[in-house]
Amino acid sequence: MSRRPPTPPLGRLRSSLTAFGALTALVLGLVALTAPAASASSTKKTTPNLSGVTITFGDQFKQYQTIFTATNALAGAAYTVSWQDFVGGPPIVAAETGGSVDLGDMTETPTIFAQAAGDPIKVVAVTQSANPKVSPFDLVVPASSNIKKLSQLRGQDIGVQEGTIEQYVLIQVLKKAGIPYSAVNLQNLSVVNASAAVSSGSVAAAVISQPLTAIDLAGGHIRVLASAAGYTRTLEYLTASDAALNNPAKAAAIADFLNRFYKAEAMIRKDPGLAEASYVKIYGVSLAEAKQAATTVQQVAVPITPAIISYQQAEANTFLKLGLLTQKLNVKSIFDLPFNKAVNTKAGLT
Repeated sequence: MSRRPPTPPLGRLRSSLTAFGALTALVLGLVALTAPAASASSTKKTTPNLSGVTITFGDQFKQYQTIFTATNALAGAAYTVSWQDFVGGPPIVAAETGGSVDLGDMTETPTIFAQAAGDPIKVVAVTQSANPKVSPFDLVVPASSNIKKLSQLRGQDIGVQEGTIEQYVLIQVLKKAGIPYSAVNLQNLSVVNASAAVSSGSVAAAVISQPLTAIDLAGGHIRVLASAAGYTRTLEYLTASDAALNNPAKAAAIADFLNRFYKAEAMIRKDPGLAEASYVKIYGVSLAEAKQAATTVQQVAVPITPAIISYQQAEANTFLKLGLLTQKLNVKSIFDLPFNKAVNTKAGLT
């Protein structure tokens, strides 16, 4: 999820940084996996010829591309990966639906609204936070704000992008603070614009994510009022279009891509300096800021479990209750369980 003459790192970041979608992808703490040779949905015993196959990947500000470049993880692949950059998960869903993207990354929330819209995509891989006590998401206020506790958010303007995990974080924080969602004034802003707005005092609060939080804290622009840790889970999804999954060669290439992605992330986990260097390279932030951000976004690969499906169902039900969805969803259908099972069986994940 273009991203001007030279500018200071923060200005450059805000002019080009994506929404969360793949922020966590930089340092996902994954185990090394072995992906299946072909699509989990295919009954063929042989591996399709991948020569000439191209996977178009919906990235967010070159984050996955940077990971693959840093680790040389695509070396020897018979297929080609074409990288496209987006701001957040919702436009990646739109591109997958329109046929211009085969595979993309996002958190769970955009897939809920994708399912509600009938978009032909499936979740094929999931990672979750390696440490539930930390989160890359924070509800923040301007450094000079008089707001000291969550109860003071009632009636305030809050910046958050609709249809994203940041919105769900806000919903849960307000709920536990006893504030109805309707009792705040939502300003629909991307995470980058929300960061700028709360730093300048244009909004009373915002939900933002790393590395923006680290940068804004270092600049003395914000205070963290609440971390999302304890309010929401941190899940990262890779989604594929139905068209790609129904193409045996592309499905096999996607399975191999997942294998290489997991191995690349295993390399990054073993070498934290590589992850931190990736943050510095992508965002132009200081090493100290990169280190702070990296500590909050370590993930681990997991199968698509009933617990994950149940969590997503509860999230969808929350959006329905608030009137943000118009129909009750059975979220299980957005997951390609056979594909994921085949990948995880080969990987030894249970």
